[in-house]
Amino acid sequence: MRNTGRFGAALGLITLCVSGAAYAAGSTSLYYERTLLSVAGERCGLFTPQIGAALRAASRQARGAALRAGFDATELRATETRARTMALGVSCKSKDLTVAAERVRTAFAGYAHLFKMSFPGTVSSWQADRSLSQIVVRWRLTQSANGVTFGVTSDNPNGLTAVTAAKALGASGARLVMRDPTLAPSPYLDARRPTLAGRQAPRTASTVFLASGRGPAPEGLVPTGTLGAAFRFPASAANALDELDPREAVALELIYPAGRGSERVESVLFEVGDFAAGRAFLAAQP
Repeated sequence: MRNTGRFGAALGLITLCVSGAAYAAGSTSLYYERTLLSVAGERCGLFTPQIGAALRAASRQARGAALRAGFDATELRATETRARTMALGVSCKSKDLTVAAERVRTAFAGYAHLFKMSFPGTVSSWQADRSLSQIVVRWRLTQSANGVTFGVTSDNPNGLTAVTAAKALGASGARLVMRDPTLAPSPYLDARRPTLAGRQAPRTASTVFLASGRGPAPEGLVPTGTLGAAFRFPASAANALDELDPREAVALELIYPAGRGSERVESVLFEVGDFAAGRAFLAAQP
């Protein structure tokens, strides 16, 4: 039996705002509604790739907002399951679905004209920029901390890049350290330590991604007239970051030789935040 009637009721209060404005705390309805329409849209071929990606970005934003508002991750997974079940059960010819899809298209009509968005977190924000030069290497999604810029660049669009001071060219290597969900299904969040240091998984529950390349930073990734060192990480690192809880932190470690076989490590923490939503925003580029 099709879920057409319940589907229509589920979309009664749908809101499809993709701005960086705060969502109403105390409700998971946005996450449910956006997930439902995203899955139904993909299954029934209702949207262009750009609108589909925009809807996924909005869904990930809603999930991050709900987690930061205090909703339990297990509860949100159950919410997602319910939304997917509903979306898979509705008929693609349903009138309710047709009406809802048209509302999505209308809501996102101006989305293609947005080239920059901010995705605020609890401590830090991701800045997304789709206004790309075809000639100069540019940042597409960035977060900065302690003199290091980290994120996605136009010349490494599927991976991650970290750019720091030129002196880091003397480092023997760099690595990203983040929670491994296969070792620790839930994030480590120490309420007694409000800084990012209280949101990092212990080493025993972490996975490490080594930089796959390094060298002088392209001009477009550093302020005019300055030099920098760029460390590039593979797509597997970006995909792993995409799956983490938005409240937790990951560490960039720069490794320097300290003589006699020892090493000195400089560590910078970044908030996961709405990285996944920012990445989906880039994927929705016209």
